[in-house]
Amino acid sequence: MTTTIDPQFLDETIRILQDYIRIDTTNPPGNETKAAVYLGDILKKEGFDPLIEESAPGRANLIATLKGKGTAKPIVLLNHMDVVPAEAEKWTVPPFSGEIRDGYVYGRGTIDMKGMGVLELMALIYLKRKGIVPNQDLIFLAVADEETGGVMGAKWVLDHHPELLDIQGVINEGGGGVIHEGKRWYEVSTSQKVICQTQFTVTGEGGHASVPKKDSAVTTLIEALNRLKNYTFPYKLIPTVKEYFHRVAPLQKEAWQPIFADMEGAIARGDPILEEIMEDPGYRSMTHDTAAITVLKAGEKVNVVPTEAKARVDCRLVPGTSPEAFLDELRRIVDLPNVNIQATFTGVDNPPSSHDSPLFHAIERAVEQHDPGCVVTPHLVPGATDSRYFRAAGIDCYDFIPFRMTMEEHMLIHGIDERISIENMKFGVEMMIDILLNLQG
Repeated sequence: MTTTIDPQFLDETIRILQDYIRIDTTNPPGNETKAAVYLGDILKKEGFDPLIEESAPGRANLIATLKGKGTAKPIVLLNHMDVVPAEAEKWTVPPFSGEIRDGYVYGRGTIDMKGMGVLELMALIYLKRKGIVPNQDLIFLAVADEETGGVMGAKWVLDHHPELLDIQGVINEGGGGVIHEGKRWYEVSTSQKVICQTQFTVTGEGGHASVPKKDSAVTTLIEALNRLKNYTFPYKLIPTVKEYFHRVAPLQKEAWQPIFADMEGAIARGDPILEEIMEDPGYRSMTHDTAAITVLKAGEKVNVVPTEAKARVDCRLVPGTSPEAFLDELRRIVDLPNVNIQATFTGVDNPPSSHDSPLFHAIERAVEQHDPGCVVTPHLVPGATDSRYFRAAGIDCYDFIPFRMTMEEHMLIHGIDERISIENMKFGVEMMIDILLNLQG
């Protein structure tokens, strides 16, 4: 049986999303306390007893629980309240207006991830109103600071509430339904790449620009980055990604299907068609460590040769890759004197979550209920979410937003005119409710 919400419940959902978008939680600075109070007031009216705690002034986190029978371990419905900055002058509507236009709710955070937070909120409210007592506690956890690393949010909460690690699983952002070239499938992110942010620092002799040195700090840095740009990192195919390619193989064009079905074999024999497949940056990021040159800094005056040049390089490592070994690899690739390469931030490696668990199967059944016959696959997300803090403790986390979006809509995340359709909000609430109901047996 599939849940269908009534028009009044949908209208309520959309109003809550609009009001939530209007609370500017741009991080930095965050100001998530205002959002936590807003969500907390809604939960109180529904009979919940939310706990709001600040990790720093203005940086609040919220915990609210729908108590269950205790016959199964709790599930955490995780979401973050902060959003990335928006360049208002480039938007067609004010980014914190929550304006509805052509069937879409516009605003920063509609996809990442206030929309998902509202889905989780409304699913709990639905169960509460229906008098459903779940087998397990369902814990709504809205956190601060995800967009700048989660130190003031998910990490702080787990440091102060270790009981939240005694759970069976987490549902969080990431993944979801993909619509592309007339096909649909659903990705459930069960793993994520490991952050390894680095800095390249080059020193050299300075002087007047009218008599430039051949090997200045700037030219040496350019050479180092050029070597990095032209380097091809080797394939690293973890089981999660192997399973992903296998499950989506039937959706590919005919020439690609046997490659996807046996990606491990194709890599081993160096199948030439791999070069064409890996032109897709998504596929390449799942099968390789990556290094993106993002920040350059050198010099202050045009006629002065600087003595120092720096570059920031954002690296994302396939799970299981040692950051120390990766840094050694970078140094071998560059192999130039006066180039110092150091990590500025290293994330936590964590084991992929199982795709054979009650929560993963509850998601699979919900997809079949709402979109029969569609492929559901585990997935490696190249970015980072707060799930990494739970996975590091061995907890299964499933990054899955139950929206169906085109590739163009996916690209709106962190982009101009971020928006989500009212149709998707209805679809998402109904599927989220059924995921939770499917856990009840």
